[in-house]
Amino acid sequence: MPFLGQDWRSPGCVWVRTCSGWERLLRQDPSREFGETESFQRIDEQNQRNNEKHQTGETVDNMPTCGAHCESTLGECYHWVYYSRDSTRECHGYLTLGEAVRKLDFSNAVEDTKRFRYVCKLLHLLLGEKMTELAGSAQKNLFSILEKIVNRVIESQTDIGPIHELLTMAAKSLWEERWHHIGYSKTLWIQRMEALLRMKGNLNNIRIKERSDDGKMTLTDLPNEVIREILHRVADHRDIFSLAASNRGMSEFGRDWKMWKNLCEFHFTEEQIKTFLKEDKENKDIPWQEIYLRCYRRFGPREVFTDMLQLCCSCKVLFWKDTGHPCLDPANAVSLPITPKDFLKLFEM
Repeated sequence: MPFLGQDWRSPGCVWVRTCSGWERLLRQDPSREFGETESFQRIDEQNQRNNEKHQTGETVDNMPTCGAHCESTLGECYHWVYYSRDSTRECHGYLTLGEAVRKLDFSNAVEDTKRFRYVCKLLHLLLGEKMTELAGSAQKNLFSILEKIVNRVIESQTDIGPIHELLTMAAKSLWEERWHHIGYSKTLWIQRMEALLRMKGNLNNIRIKERSDDGKMTLTDLPNEVIREILHRVADHRDIFSLAASNRGMSEFGRDWKMWKNLCEFHFTEEQIKTFLKEDKENKDIPWQEIYLRCYRRFGPREVFTDMLQLCCSCKVLFWKDTGHPCLDPANAVSLPITPKDFLKLFEM
């Protein structure tokens, strides 16, 4: 019989009675729903076998437990954390930013393609605006995540430009606030700056290998209609500029007005577009590329994240959307999407 805590906001941790007492059950597959019946069936079958062995005098098998290993890996397995900014009867203390970053497993999230942009945006905000407000352990954790991001970029040879800008911004912020570094420690400041310079040097040493002629299909082998459909779904205009500059045959796609119109409608609202749009022209006569660039400079691009954090309004749990909701009643629970800016606002005092 599973035991559930008395806190009605609890996400429903599964506790199992063992020979040594009550212990929390470790869910092996994080993609499955919380507290599935298969786990209890397995334990009931083990209990029945142990009862039969006890009656016949045979050696009783160990109960399926998780012990201390469960305690150390539960947060990494579930990727959720209870959000609290005030002490309550059930939860003493409050959640800090550093603890949330650790328990939500941002360190390993950089290896997930769906969460990579989310983590990079969060680090951009933290390292650029709130670095000096973070504790020493939180700064150490952030620089560890940043180094993992750089290693991933070096291995995949993608996103080199945005990560280089992130390192430059972090170095600038660290230099401008050098006298307000945590604890006013010159040693820590030098260590942080040396780490940034080392990571920037590793990025600068990247040499992208040219694809060998293996006889397989390339982008230029596709029909123009297919290439145009692919470009219509690109969210970053810098990719279009890079493709147009790659060879003479691709330059014409950079002037496709339909593609720039799609980018405008994707990133900006109708009111924002009308700021620079004149109504007395047809679509093909409208300089959509110019309108997009002007809107981009004034309003900024739309933030798009494949996977992002959610906050349950019922149990106050922060969790990754793709991981699943650990609430006791996820079907009826209402969750709010949390952008990187919203995530930082949760911890403002």
